[in-house]
This record gives sequence, structure tokens and C-alpha cells, in this order.
Amino acid sequence: MRVIGGLFFLLAALLALTAAARAEFFVAPLRQVITAKDPVARYRVSNASDRIVEARIDWLDLSATPEGYALATTAVRPGLSAAPYLVVTPSRLRLEPGGHAEVVVRLKKGAAIPAGERRSHLLIETAPMRTPLRRASTGLEVDVGLGISTPVILRGGFSAPTLSFESSRLSRDADGHLVFETTLKSGGRYSAYGSITAVLERQGRTTLLARIDNVAVYPDSGARRLSLPLRREVLPEGKLRLEFRSDGQDRATLSKIFEVAPAPPAASAAKVNADR
Repeated sequence: MRVIGGLFFLLAALLALTAAARAEFFVAPLRQVITAKDPVARYRVSNASDRIVEARIDWLDLSATPEGYALATTAVRPGLSAAPYLVVTPSRLRLEPGGHAEVVVRLKKGAAIPAGERRSHLLIETAPMRTPLRRASTGLEVDVGLGISTPVILRGGFSAPTLSFESSRLSRDADGHLVFETTLKSGGRYSAYGSITAVLERQGRTTLLARIDNVAVYPDSGARRLSLPLRREVLPEGKLRLEFRSDGQDRATLSKIFEVAPAPPAASAAKVNADR
């Protein structure tokens, strides 16, 4: 039996099956913005594996959803894709073990950036590597190709999006620990990107309960649903402050306070009410 890893969405599950199948390479940074003022983006691609990695570089168009991404349909791609305005060099890489290379994305010469925001994902895929998963009489092999994608944002102008926290509540995970669920909504033609923190304020002291970095809300979805694990079974009476901080900003872009009332002993979760 042979399984061919074609879609990069499925590769994480395949790679988890065996450490030997891992072709570890990394791309940084996680996100780039290209404008008329800053028309060039540079990525560092590193090979941390013990084998030579050959990779192909291409574009992938994904629609944003409240849960993450989905493949863009032919109907939405013309108004979404940034790829037609960009040039990538090189188109292929060959990295020795421990080696690294630079991938450059440039605005096409003479290209006029449309108003608003467009997005394509830079996709770096390695050639499949045959790896035995289990030795048996019939044999079982997996041909694994690893793919990493990172969003490239093309912006014509900018105005800060309007943000709000909606549909917020406490729930519990399978282990009985509290989880704060919320939806970050965004309005406007440009994306929001940053981090979300949940902080408990009680008796003049603050305690960081949870933090999620690299949170993006794109105009084509308008919302992002998030779950912040609080890693505790109960919350004491106090205030829970939820904050979104845009990347590179020292101050919170959005903040909301929830009153936390102690739950009765038999209750399944603390009660949280929106204060403001």
C-alpha cells in the first residue's frame, strides 16, 4: 500500500506518524505586507533536516474563514489574489542539511496596486521522500512532501479596521479546564493582525491567563473565532480583561472587560457577564 501526500493540509497528520518522515524546514517571517512604498519582501528558508531538500515555490489562493482558511473558488479568486501583481525569485530551491536561502517577492515593474487589500499565500513544497511507516509482509510506505505557506498581503492605501469582541463565553475542555471562547469581528477593507490576551484582574493584581499570537482577521471573512485555554478549573471573583493588540503597537487596539462572578460549587463553569 502506498499513500501519496499531495495536499499540504494533510501533511501534518502524516508527519505526526513518524519522526523519520519529517523534512524539517522553516520560513520566516510568518507574514509580509507589500505596498508601493515597500515593494519588496524577503523570506529566509532554512533546512533543519539531515537530508538535502529540494523545493518548488508557487502561489496558493486561500479564502479566509472564521476558523482559518479554505481553498479560494474561481469566483472569488480574481478579486482576492495578489499573485498577478507579484514576482517571486527563485522558483526552486536546493538546500543542503543545515543550509538556508533567501526568497524574494517583488511588486511587478509598472504594476498599479488596486485600492484595498489583496492576499496570496507563498507556498514552498518539497519533493516527496519515501519513508517506511511499518514493516509488514505486505509493506506500508508513505511518500511525504512537506508544504509551508505564508500570506503575502498587497495593500493599496490603509485605514485601520473597526474591531469588536462578540459572542464571548466560558466553556470547558475535555479535561474540565475553562476555555474562553470569543469572536473577533473586523470591518473595513484592510486586515487586522496581532495578539489576543486574557488577563484576570483581582484585588489590585493582574494575572495573565492566556495569549494567542499571530491572530489575523481578513476582510473576506470579517471575523475570527478563537478559543483561549485558561488552564484552570475555576476563576475567582474579579474582572477578566480581553485585549487585542495590533502587531508593533505598545497599547491595546481593542479591550473589553467581563465581570467574573464565583460559580456555585455544583456549577460547571464560572459565570461571566459583559461589563463593557
